[in-house]
Amino acid sequence: MAECIAEFVSEKVNKIRWRPQGPQALQQSDVFVSGSWDNEENRVRLWHLPDTPVKTEGAAANGQLPARAVEPRLVCEVPHQGDVKDLKFLDYDKILAASSTGNVTLYKHHHNSQTLSVGQTWDSLHHHNGKGCPCTGLAATLPDIVTVGEDGRINVVRVDHRAPIRTIDNADSCTLNAVSLKAFEVITVNSTGQLKVFDLRRPSSEPTRIFLLSGDRIPLHCLDKHPGQPHIVATGGQDGSLYMWDLRQERHPVSAMDAHAWDMWEVLFHPTHPDHLFSCSQDGSLWHWDVSMTTATPLAMATPTASTPFPSRMPATSQTQTSPWLLAKSGKQKVEVSNLLLDNIMSVNSLDIVGKSVVCGTDAEAIYVIRNINIR
Repeated sequence: MAECIAEFVSEKVNKIRWRPQGPQALQQSDVFVSGSWDNEENRVRLWHLPDTPVKTEGAAANGQLPARAVEPRLVCEVPHQGDVKDLKFLDYDKILAASSTGNVTLYKHHHNSQTLSVGQTWDSLHHHNGKGCPCTGLAATLPDIVTVGEDGRINVVRVDHRAPIRTIDNADSCTLNAVSLKAFEVITVNSTGQLKVFDLRRPSSEPTRIFLLSGDRIPLHCLDKHPGQPHIVATGGQDGSLYMWDLRQERHPVSAMDAHAWDMWEVLFHPTHPDHLFSCSQDGSLWHWDVSMTTATPLAMATPTASTPFPSRMPATSQTQTSPWLLAKSGKQKVEVSNLLLDNIMSVNSLDIVGKSVVCGTDAEAIYVIRNINIR
């Protein structure tokens, strides 16, 4: 049975990420980082989620006290200039934060003193006419760190290098909203409904491939690669729909599934069980998508809390596709969906998943941790 833990933090949370496991860790991560927005002074905060239940007041007849979950505990925090637009753990104790000012800052967590300090700042990576504009996304495959922004620029930076080692000034003519990086391949989504692929090994600043939504130019806000099949990419955007792309195919998404009522802000495959996917939205919902159960039932419209197949808006292409996410369009794959935050009405801006635990940040000035999610 899933369990929801809420912590009210007195600030709107725009990004949230679990810390990766340390070299000696045997259990899943119990530490996460959050970044705020829309405050006079924004902050990056590190949290610890205790695993030991707390006994509630009142003794039962047999002398046993019921236990309640423990709320996240603030470990340390540091001021951040501008809104936190993205967060990324580089390793166990290094955190990258993207800012609405166009800067990117590397913070270091000092375990002995339990403090955060600034290790390095890349100033004005993103700018219009000499004035900083938001850095909207971060991705890293060390040693390379890639940033994208409202200026349509792609930067490649490295720790201990003060200046970018490469800049693609005219990567796009509109806002780049999110980025993914694997080896030398950079994938971006933009505000005109395009998905572009760049190869950092090429000297040209032109994308190697361009994919786009059919019909209206709906802005795409987020993307994530399938962890085991990197040619499969999930995106979400202004219309709240979940789009699945096959980078082996040309031009258009393989399927489009009706999802949230408003903008989808983040989408994320489970890193070890990619038949499960999670998305969050401006409408206050946090959805768990599950394609681990195969069915031949024809697709139909679904509600957020029902186990119902989803329709496809795009024509079928190849019947040899084997991923359940690519089969959902043809009626051969059942898609179960459930809303993990039924009573929330404020925007869920960010999420992350580790094991059977999802953490999310909201405009309700609250952080939610949902544990014991059904991952099969």
